[in-house]
Amino acid sequence: MAVSFSALNYKKKGLVAEIAYLFVIGILSPFGVGLQTWSVHTIAYTLSYVLINILQLPAIILFYRWYLPATIGKKHYLLFGVLLPVYFLLYGLNGRFGILAVLNMPFIPEGYKQNISGARPLDFTQGYFNEYIGYTCLVLLAATSLYIIKMLFERQERVNTLETEKLKLELSQLKAQLQPHFFFNTINNMYALSVQHSPQTPKMINDLSGVMRYILYDARNERVSLQQEIDFIKSYISLENIRHSEENIIELVVQGKTENISVEPLLFLPFIENTFKHALHADMPEKWVKLVLTVDEDEVVFQATNPRMPKGMRLDNRSGGIGLSNIRKRLELLYMGRHELVIHDEARTFTVILTISLKHD
Repeated sequence: MAVSFSALNYKKKGLVAEIAYLFVIGILSPFGVGLQTWSVHTIAYTLSYVLINILQLPAIILFYRWYLPATIGKKHYLLFGVLLPVYFLLYGLNGRFGILAVLNMPFIPEGYKQNISGARPLDFTQGYFNEYIGYTCLVLLAATSLYIIKMLFERQERVNTLETEKLKLELSQLKAQLQPHFFFNTINNMYALSVQHSPQTPKMINDLSGVMRYILYDARNERVSLQQEIDFIKSYISLENIRHSEENIIELVVQGKTENISVEPLLFLPFIENTFKHALHADMPEKWVKLVLTVDEDEVVFQATNPRMPKGMRLDNRSGGIGLSNIRKRLELLYMGRHELVIHDEARTFTVILTISLKHD
């Protein structure tokens, strides 16, 4: 099963970057250099050179896993400068150890041993470093880049986590917004119907019970069945219809099979709330809302259409819903790369179309 790199957490992303870096530094780069250096016994000598580079990796790993986090990572810049010569000494010792180890390996070609014997790993009288200091700095600069990349992965993970928590809080606030004004109006309507001994009262109580149960309990889950979400929308619409003298001004059409499909709870509620807020205003010359939910094998499409408010007309203080910018953020986190939100703001109507791909559900 293929796994997207973007779907990995920051630790796994950092591990992938680290493996790629060590492969380039320890294997790929020296292998390429070796092929261009020796004309005889090319493969054998090249592999021996690769082995020496692999034996030098512990000092490089020490650099970006301990030295940089303990100094630069904690903003101890003076300590970084003080310990840098110490690290260079350790790096040089590690290089000498690698050469000495290869010289004593029986499977290394004798010709290659003669070529590197001039490095004299146990002789410190001809200078401490067996490699050019410039090459060492280049390797460490690349290791520093790796460390920065891993830090960026971690920081991005923290940002995403904070963003997710923020949107969860906004969703909780949406539920809290919905409950006071919606339940207050519903209870008032229920009282009026009960005084009139209306036959609609039992159905209204049942719908209200279903809406409250869904918001207070089912919506706590990360996912709910699409049919649960539809049942909630139907009850919500039924209660809203009772508030208006016109009959059935809110139309819901469901097309396709909804079985075995799950979605995030209250996924469509912000769009529905916004349509009610704008289209069912008391002063609107025409009131109607059309909601269409279409399901096929690959996607779910939700469409909400309502008449535009006349120019110059303002909303009352009725609260409801969250802004489109926050809706977009929530969708990006929940369905990254798997959704499309299209808005048609026309002369007489306003339409929102949300398409969600089911291919990875």
